[in-house]
Amino acid sequence: MKIKLLPLLAGIAAMALTAIPMIVKAQPANLPVLPGLQEVISNLNLTEEQQAQFAQIRSETQAKLENVLTAQQKNTLQAAIAQGKPLRQAMASLNLTPEQKTEIRSILQSARQQGRDIVTEEQRQQLRQEMQSRRGQGEFRPRNQQR
Repeated sequence: MKIKLLPLLAGIAAMALTAIPMIVKAQPANLPVLPGLQEVISNLNLTEEQQAQFAQIRSETQAKLENVLTAQQKNTLQAAIAQGKPLRQAMASLNLTPEQKTEIRSILQSARQQGRDIVTEEQRQQLRQEMQSRRGQGEFRPRNQQR
């Protein structure tokens, strides 16, 4: 059975974007930091207030996501990430149920919208430009997965 995880992974990638400022300023993250992503986010020059808002969103979102996954899925995800597997492959190994996929999409969509509401239009545009210029260059893959 082929699982369509692209929308889910796009959401996770978007969530990773919102998480980077907090990873730098706050507690360690459970999700991997993708190479180049931290630089892109730091170029946005987020205010301390924006960083605090993102930290709150990240904390709430992480708690919600953890409630969706079973203990076994959490362990599988952490093990896959620890082994250096790409996030896409790590997520595919979870064998999410259709209900879990739907719930995760909803959680991530909400977090993305909250993140969009925090940044200015100028920051959004700058982020889009940075992402487009790096797309296809492999800059957001884990280091051991570079082509």
